[in-house]
Amino acid sequence: HEDWHAPDADVVVVAPGKNTYGYVGFAFAGEPFIQGGMNARGLFFDGTATPFVPLDFGNRPAPPGFLWQTMLARCATVGEALAFIQRYRMPDLQRVHVAIADPSGASVVVGAYEGRVVVHQRREHGYQLLTNFNLSDPSYGNEPVCGRYQKATAMLQTDSSATVANVRRILSQTHQGELTVYSTVYDLTAREVTLYHRANFTRSVTLSLREALRHGPTRRSIASFFEKKGRVGN
Repeated sequence: HEDWHAPDADVVVVAPGKNTYGYVGFAFAGEPFIQGGMNARGLFFDGTATPFVPLDFGNRPAPPGFLWQTMLARCATVGEALAFIQRYRMPDLQRVHVAIADPSGASVVVGAYEGRVVVHQRREHGYQLLTNFNLSDPSYGNEPVCGRYQKATAMLQTDSSATVANVRRILSQTHQGELTVYSTVYDLTAREVTLYHRANFTRSVTLSLREALRHGPTRRSIASFFEKKGRVGN
C-alpha cells in the first residue's frame, strides 16, 4: 500500500538507455521521484516509513540522481542492488525501510538501527513482510504494536501462496482507508503490476511493463487508468 495524505499519484514509465534498464514506478502527483517500482529485469523496490535512526555515512559519496531509481536503471538482481546502494550515502534509510526483490525469489529489507545500515534477509518463512516499524526493534521510537503487520502475518501463515488473488486478499484487510492512495501487486517473472486505486479491491488494472516500454516513456495519473477496465500497457 501507499498510504499518505495525497489526492492522487501517477504511473511513471522510464525508457531504457544505452546502458540502463527501463522501468515502471509510482509517484505522488507533482513529485519527481518514485515511491516504488520494477525494472525490465524484474528487480523491484518499495519502502515504508519508519522511526528516525541517525546514520553516519562517513566519506561515501552522494548517490547519482535519486538512489532507488538509479538502482532500478542499473541493477538486475538483489545482489547487484545491494552492492550498488552500499557505495553511496543513503539518507532515506534514516526514515524508511526498503524492500528489494527479484524474479529468482531473492529478497531483502534494508533498514537502519543503532547508527548502522541493517540488511534483513528472508530466513525461515516463504515470505518477507514489512510495515511501519523498525524490524530490528519493533518498540523503537515508542511505536505501538502494528496491527496490520500482525494481521498480514496471520494471513500469510495460513496461506503464503504467491498469487495476485492471495495478495489482494491480504491487501484488502490491511489498508488504511482514505489514507491508502493506491496498492500494488508485482509479478516479477511476468513483469506485470496489478494496481488498485483508493482501497477499492473490486476493480484492478494490470500494467505490462513490456507493453508499456514499447509505447515509450510516459507519466499519467493512476485515476486515468480506471476510466476503463482491463489490461493496459501505457
